[in-house]
Amino acid sequence: MDELIAQFAIEARELVQQASDDLLALEGNPTGRDRLEGAFRAIHTLKGSAALFEFGPMLRVLHRAEDLLSQARAGKILINANLLEPLLAVIAWIDDSIDGIAQAGLLPDAQERQAPRLLGLLSVETADHDADAVGDARTSIPDWATSLYQRFASSGNDETVVAIRYEPHAECFFSGDDPIATMARLPAIRHLSVSLKEPAPSPGAYDPFRSNLLIEAISAGSLAEVVAVFRLIPDQVKLEPISGPAGGAGPTAVSDNTSVRPSSIMRVDSARIDRLIEIAGELITAKNRLAPLVDDARNHGNGPLARQIAASHTDIERLVASLYSAVTQARMIPLEHTFRRFPRLVRETALKLGKTIDLVIEGETVEADREIVESLFEPLLHLIRNGLDHGIEAEADRVQQSKPARGHLVLRARQRGDQIEIEVADDGCGMDPQRAKATAIARGLVSESQAATLSEREILQLAFAPGFSTAAAVTDLSGRGVGLDVVQRSIQSLGGTVDLRSTVGSGTTFTLRLPISFSMTRLMVVEVGDERYGVPIADVIETQKLPMHAIQPVKAGRAFMLRNRTIPLLILSDLLHLPLPDATPGDLKVLIVKVGPDLIGIGVDAIAERAETLTRPLTGLLKGVSGIAGTTLLGDGKVLLVLNLEELIQ
Repeated sequence: MDELIAQFAIEARELVQQASDDLLALEGNPTGRDRLEGAFRAIHTLKGSAALFEFGPMLRVLHRAEDLLSQARAGKILINANLLEPLLAVIAWIDDSIDGIAQAGLLPDAQERQAPRLLGLLSVETADHDADAVGDARTSIPDWATSLYQRFASSGNDETVVAIRYEPHAECFFSGDDPIATMARLPAIRHLSVSLKEPAPSPGAYDPFRSNLLIEAISAGSLAEVVAVFRLIPDQVKLEPISGPAGGAGPTAVSDNTSVRPSSIMRVDSARIDRLIEIAGELITAKNRLAPLVDDARNHGNGPLARQIAASHTDIERLVASLYSAVTQARMIPLEHTFRRFPRLVRETALKLGKTIDLVIEGETVEADREIVESLFEPLLHLIRNGLDHGIEAEADRVQQSKPARGHLVLRARQRGDQIEIEVADDGCGMDPQRAKATAIARGLVSESQAATLSEREILQLAFAPGFSTAAAVTDLSGRGVGLDVVQRSIQSLGGTVDLRSTVGSGTTFTLRLPISFSMTRLMVVEVGDERYGVPIADVIETQKLPMHAIQPVKAGRAFMLRNRTIPLLILSDLLHLPLPDATPGDLKVLIVKVGPDLIGIGVDAIAERAETLTRPLTGLLKGVSGIAGTTLLGDGKVLLVLNLEELIQ
């Protein structure tokens, strides 16, 4: 892919999302001036990018959209559905075009054929005009900007511009700044004046290395372009975007005084961050190799060397932990990157279903690992569609049940310790356990005798079984028996869990719990025959040395007593389908783990060591293998499988 096209695709997606957010916000609050300005800037920047690559049809559509927004900013047309519906259609069209442009470097033919229709939708006649709104749209403009604009407008110009007042710092030359060179980088300069801030000193007191300039200018470029020129010297400049006179009434401020802030964000290829994670993982492995050297030195009678190695091991462990923490923080992004894609989706889906639905998003600033955030879109999409289609009733049905006519869908996130908790809740009809039970029996997911023993909560969990669906007919959104099982598998592959709660007539809530990041894990290395496996120490409540005579047969299984409590016993070699060892040890090493409310013993041949390592999920053909949480490297360079004991037991 051409590098410039790739950059265009990245920036276009960000601008499309920004414009979509602002337009949807204007739909709920047409007086939101900041949102109007944000939508205008996004469309204007998109138009400039399209012009660079000569995407003719896209350029014409965006130019027409920009004209409508410009008139809305000037108060000439009303901000309502007649304006916003065509603009949202344009945003959706551009969004659909980006992938094709990224692949071929051209606007796809299918998208190009839609351009005339969009141009028709964007005709000025479709917008509602409001001459009285012009005066209301005006805001005060600083005197310096008014005076500057009047000098500029005397030549007959009435375009939208940015007024600039630049006072270079007296010591600017020592900072490497060149005020005149800075002004030369401004786009579309329409007026420029240079004067002295203070009266000129006498020739004897003149200091050629101190700046005494006051530079004022008018630029017809976009505010974003002007801000970029002054991004390193925000404290030395004032900017004022001004719209041209409407009906000869004078200039109009299009936003409050704009302060320029230096950018604190640097776009870095995610592959570079991933490489740092890999290096940190290798350092952890190398650090683990030092621990056995301490024992070797001590066993050879070299105490001083053992102490030196131990001290170095402690220092390296601290530094590696700091490095790993820093690079994992660099991978953290807010959930907003995924959440912000849903308002437009909910709006379009609700229109298709003939429902009116309010989407409430909370906690979008909560951060998690980039891989987790990006992987959340598909499962959340299934859950939100489930709420829109299955959960929330039609407007007439809701009114009949004394519910608000508009449905309510909540997407909420919060941080709990080292986990994030995400809820998708609707106020719809809820899930009827009896109907769910009948559906599961009809689809052969459980037998009637099995269903009779299930609790109401267990019946609801059948919704996650492959093939389960209560939809009466197959539609574009549901009825194919694919959905919640995919959600569960996706979340489990990220190391998380899904919980379902539902009340008939009140609604349904799905709760997702996931780790914030793929972090270092403390492992207990256990031996089974000639094989070694890792078990997260957090999963192990305690360990026991169990004499063989203490094991008692219970029906088809085995158990033992622990502090007057009967504990079921499972053998890890049986769970892994490994051959039994030739010789039976005198004592069995047992890991006591908790599965749900129950304690279960897991028998192993030996407990070898403990290690702090970086565990990575399985990929490729092994992705999703039940009972395996991931892999890691030991100090000797061997790959260790990390077990998910709960999955193995189930």
